[in-house]
Amino acid sequence: MMYYYILLSFIQAATEFLPVSSSGHLLFFKGFFHIQEIPIIFDIVVHVGSLTAILVFYGKRLMETLKKAWLEQAEKREQKIHSKLILYIVVSTCVTLLFYTLLKEPIESHYQSPSILFTTYLVTTVILFSTFFMRKVIGTYVWQKSIVLPLIVGLFQGLAIMPGISRSGATISPLLLMGIKKEEAAYYSFVLAIPAILGAFVFKLSDLESVTFLTEHAGIIAISFIVSVLFSYLFLAMLTFILKKGKFWLFAFYTLTMAVVSLIIF
Repeated sequence: MMYYYILLSFIQAATEFLPVSSSGHLLFFKGFFHIQEIPIIFDIVVHVGSLTAILVFYGKRLMETLKKAWLEQAEKREQKIHSKLILYIVVSTCVTLLFYTLLKEPIESHYQSPSILFTTYLVTTVILFSTFFMRKVIGTYVWQKSIVLPLIVGLFQGLAIMPGISRSGATISPLLLMGIKKEEAAYYSFVLAIPAILGAFVFKLSDLESVTFLTEHAGIIAISFIVSVLFSYLFLAMLTFILKKGKFWLFAFYTLTMAVVSLIIF
């Protein structure tokens, strides 16, 4: 049992940040191995682990962004670069929340249906491969773009609620297509992941009816959390490196393979 949860922790950590869809992989493995419903407490633990990795990886820059945004407001500066970035994050989050609220029922109806993975992984493949044409573009900063940017990114993040559509792929790709610097696209995407993961955390926590599993499997939970934090950090750093090299589009071949395999199996 312990090895089973450690494996799932690793899969979650790797696919949470690499643009290959964590929810898609979990649904794929559940369908392939006929796995029973994963305890909600496990989902909470690994998601908090991924959130912890983001805070550690981007912690210094995030604190700097918040500090400079506060100074911009306090000193009434004419150019409010960091404040604008935070505003855009809020706008993207609100668009995602609205999207999910309006389409919650049809979206959740596919969570237990692996057959949907062929279609959603094809969508992810198209999204990822589109960045091939932007791999050599130097790019600009998020704050240099209009309010259209957070609206589009928020909408794409909303699409990523579907299993098989990668959240990182669906948010980083449109940013690159809009001419944003690779490092800035990664920063915006993963800071945007903080409220998204927190939202998922609160949602799953509200569904938690019992802490029996937590008390009876404290050791497994602790190990799962550690695995999630360590490997989430590793794969976050890996994705950032790959993105800088302009190789982000190569993940399209992997998601295309997942689409074909899903079609054959399910």
